[in-house]
Amino acid sequence: MVVEEQVGVYDADGHEVAAVPRSRMRAENLRHGATAVVVRDGLGRVYVHRRTTTKDVYPGLLDFAAGGVLQAGENPHDGAVREAAEELGVHGVPLVAAGEADYADRHSRYRAFRYTTTYDGPIRWQPEEVSGGDWFTVGALCRLLEHTPDDVVPDSRALWAAQLAAWNDDRVELGGGWDSHTCLVEGRWVDRSPRHDDLAPWLLAETRLLPTIVGRLPLEVPVPVVVEHDPLVVRHRLVEGSACDPSALTPEDGREVGRFLRVLHDLPGSVAAAAALRSGGDDRQARDELVSALRSVVLPLLPPSLLSVAERLIAEATTVGAPRLCHGDLVREHLLVRAGRVSGVIDWGDARVTDPAVDLAWALNGTNGPFMLQVIRTYGVTPDEATRAARWFALVPWHALLRAVTLGVDDARDDPVREVIVALQRWNALT
Repeated sequence: MVVEEQVGVYDADGHEVAAVPRSRMRAENLRHGATAVVVRDGLGRVYVHRRTTTKDVYPGLLDFAAGGVLQAGENPHDGAVREAAEELGVHGVPLVAAGEADYADRHSRYRAFRYTTTYDGPIRWQPEEVSGGDWFTVGALCRLLEHTPDDVVPDSRALWAAQLAAWNDDRVELGGGWDSHTCLVEGRWVDRSPRHDDLAPWLLAETRLLPTIVGRLPLEVPVPVVVEHDPLVVRHRLVEGSACDPSALTPEDGREVGRFLRVLHDLPGSVAAAAALRSGGDDRQARDELVSALRSVVLPLLPPSLLSVAERLIAEATTVGAPRLCHGDLVREHLLVRAGRVSGVIDWGDARVTDPAVDLAWALNGTNGPFMLQVIRTYGVTPDEATRAARWFALVPWHALLRAVTLGVDDARDDPVREVIVALQRWNALT
């Protein structure tokens, strides 16, 4: 003889006052206790599952909270642990209480004991309860609830609406580069999306490159993952730190940066190829196009007295070293400092196979003497590499001016022109 499960009946104050068979609770829609656990992963995504068509309430609908009816006398926390393990295989992680709430409709009436948890292990569905599932960003889940609310169980929608809205609103736009929109999410993650469709391949390349090299580099780097496909969004955990002050960098920092660049540039070419980064051939083509654009756009804006020097700089830009895997945009904003020490390198959107002197340009010319000398010693910079690094650094403001003109920002030209002139005069004095 099968003994029917006994469940607790709850009063209006959320206290268990009786025990009845589950069938009676359903038939009479008695007020009972139930748990609801929202499972998020290490990137803040929420697990959304589909209930089987045999469930006694809300069959076949989507749900984003694992949980169920509390057994008679069962502690709510214990019930939540049990249900999360049974439904999704989530176990071994702490549950964080998210408060109690009441829910009632013609199908179900209960006191909800809510919890959240973070889980990066494998999801294992309970076949009798779950037919499938996937990870959703909070934003994607909110859009689902807005556009097709009837596809999702009504109790989870009601019980978690305020919390979902709070998570979704906790976004701060960051000063992104020209290639991507950047947003800080809940103070813990960074979302990036391409500003133009043709930039999407390079954002995707980061998701292939960085997971394969993160363990080899002496400084922390982001590890982006695709979290939405349409539109494309990649996310990584926030790399702690702030943009460095070039004048405050120490020789110890120089040693770390020198080691970092040496390791990065010594990685085999197969790493870049596997990530489908821009190749040496792509770099040559891009450099030829750049030289042509600099001649046609920037040169006419310079004073006649500097044209010969400018032409010489552009001509020498065609001379490069043996191409290596490079960060491609190592500047003060992308070198992070935490607790007074260099800690990480971010913004890998320009990662490609190119002249390694591109990565040395700012480190040797835009910092301070003790830091620069230590980079040279640790990396083993050759005189030829130092010469090319100075050349690439002199061309940095040219890129800004070219971009300003190309984008039609007329009122922003005076300062970029002046910066080009100063950089050109500095480079000419060095050579």
